[in-house]
Amino acid sequence: MKRIFQGRDRKKADLILTILASQAIKTEITRTASGAYEILVKADDREKALFHLDRYAQENRPLIKQIIETGPSSFYSPAVLVIMGLIALVHIICIKTNIHDQAVFRFGASSYFIRQGETFRAITALFLHSDIRHLIGNMAGLLVLGAPIVRLTGYGTGPFLLLCAGTAGNLISNGLGMDARLSIGASTAVMGAAGLLAARQVVLGHGISRFKGLAPVAAGATLMAMFSHGENTDVSAHFFGFAAGTGIGIIGLPLIHIWSETGSRPGSRPGPRRGELLDRLFLGLTLVILGTALVSGLLFLF
Repeated sequence: MKRIFQGRDRKKADLILTILASQAIKTEITRTASGAYEILVKADDREKALFHLDRYAQENRPLIKQIIETGPSSFYSPAVLVIMGLIALVHIICIKTNIHDQAVFRFGASSYFIRQGETFRAITALFLHSDIRHLIGNMAGLLVLGAPIVRLTGYGTGPFLLLCAGTAGNLISNGLGMDARLSIGASTAVMGAAGLLAARQVVLGHGISRFKGLAPVAAGATLMAMFSHGENTDVSAHFFGFAAGTGIGIIGLPLIHIWSETGSRPGSRPGPRRGELLDRLFLGLTLVILGTALVSGLLFLF
C-alpha cells in the first residue's frame, strides 16, 4: 500500500476518500500515534489516484483562489521574465544608440502603414516603448496579469496567446483608423492577458465563482492602464486587446484544456505529455512569428 495523504484535517481526508471512491479506487484510512490521518491505496492505483485528485483540484479551485494560495510564486514565470527582459533590452538599445525615433517610425503600429501591407507593425510595436515610465508600467502589467496566464497555460502556450491577443488588438484598432498616427507598447498584449484571465474564469470556472474572480482581474487591468500611458500609446488598442484576449480565451482555452487533459491519462507516460508537446509547438510558432515580423520590417527598409 502507498500513502497519498497525511494530515490532521478530517474534512480534507473525507473529501479525498469521496473522490477516490467515485473512481472505484479502494482506499484505507488509518490514524497515526500523533493523531494525523493517513490514506493508503494499492501501489498499482497510486498514479491513477493522484491524477484524479489533481484533476479535481484544478477543476474546483477558482483562479483567484489559486493565486492567493500559492502566494507570490503565482507571479513568477521564467517565460514572462524573458519577455520583460527582451522589451527592456529593445528599449535600452534604442535609447543608447539614438535610434528610438527611427525605430518608432519604422516599426510602430499605424493604420496608414498597416493598410499599405506592413502588417508586421502590429507585432513589432508591442516591443517598443516611449519612455522608462511607459516601459515599467507595461513590465508591471506583464508580471501581474501575464505571468498568471502563462503559469496556468504553459511556457509556450501562454506567450503565444499573449502575442495573438496583442497583435489582434493592434490590427483591429488600426484597422478601424484612417490616419498615420503611430502607436507602440506592450500594453495591448497586457490587456489581452486580462481578457484571457477573465475568459478562463468564465469558461473554466464553476457557478458563481466564475464571476467573483473577475474583480481582481479588472482591478489589475485598471491599474495597468493608469500607469502605462506615454507618448505614442493608443487607448483604443487597450480596449481591443482586452476584447481580443477575451475572444481568444473563450474559444481557445477550452480546446487547450481538453487537449492537455486527454493526454494526461494514467498509463500514457512514454514520451512528453500532450500538454508539453503543445507548449513546445506554440513556443516554436511564437519564435517563428516574431522572427518573420522582424525580417519583414527590415526588408521594408530597403
